[in-house]
Amino acid sequence: MRLPSTRELQAFLITAEYLNFTTAAKHLNVTQGAVSRQILALEEQLKVRLFQRHARGLTLTSKGQAFLPMVQHVMTQLQKAVDQVSNEKQQIKLKAPSCITSWLLPKLMSFQQAHPDIDVELTSAIMHSVNFTTEPFDAAICYDDQPPHKEVKAFRLFDEYLSPMCSPALFQHDQLPVSPEQLSQYTWLHATPQHTDWRLWLTHMGYAGQHAIQNQRFATLDLTVSAAIQGFGIAVGDVELARQDLDTGRLIMPSPHSVPSGKRYYLVRPNVTPNTSLSLLFDWILSDIPPASV
Repeated sequence: MRLPSTRELQAFLITAEYLNFTTAAKHLNVTQGAVSRQILALEEQLKVRLFQRHARGLTLTSKGQAFLPMVQHVMTQLQKAVDQVSNEKQQIKLKAPSCITSWLLPKLMSFQQAHPDIDVELTSAIMHSVNFTTEPFDAAICYDDQPPHKEVKAFRLFDEYLSPMCSPALFQHDQLPVSPEQLSQYTWLHATPQHTDWRLWLTHMGYAGQHAIQNQRFATLDLTVSAAIQGFGIAVGDVELARQDLDTGRLIMPSPHSVPSGKRYYLVRPNVTPNTSLSLLFDWILSDIPPASV
């Protein structure tokens, strides 16, 4: 049996994404008729119907829904193989939450200097998880309250400890430490709509008094801490992620008390034998962290 062509499989993936031949054709820069013929040829070869045709678009059949993740996996693996063979440099695609970038970048820069023949491509993401079956990454940093699933090899980086932090312009040194009552006189900055981090820290402090006079929410933790650095208010941030800003004095902790959130960061890769480049990167990042695979 002849295998489907990559063109036919790509047409299937794009059509399954948009569920419209016209839109898929624009994305693929071909005619609507060409896409329709490629899908029809694929269906005839497989002897199954992948799409139900409707007046206003398409829907995947049960066979199409089952076929989709398998095609995504095959195309991702094929792209990795092409990249590995065609690039003179060895490339590693790494995904990480945007909030850990300041912690990670110095490690990646020193790694690149030590290994100029290995190119690490960092993708910053809001999502804190990864699916190596459907996403084109060789490794990732994940954030969770439990180790990732068994299909990946995970290495614990550090636990999250939360504490208020702000610009030194808000408090003089002789005013420290500051009580929760005093903190409530300032704008509180939040990275979640439920104000989870502040609530956790206040509960740890046994404080049930008045909350902030004003609240401001941001989409991510790094944006929240950035606003704190600029003096817009007080954020509850991760002490380890803010270490560089705390050490340089761009941030201060108005209270010495921190609380574990129960979550932690993991460096993960597929649970298969890694290539030499990936092993070197993992060893580099984990070099100053007690090795503890989970």
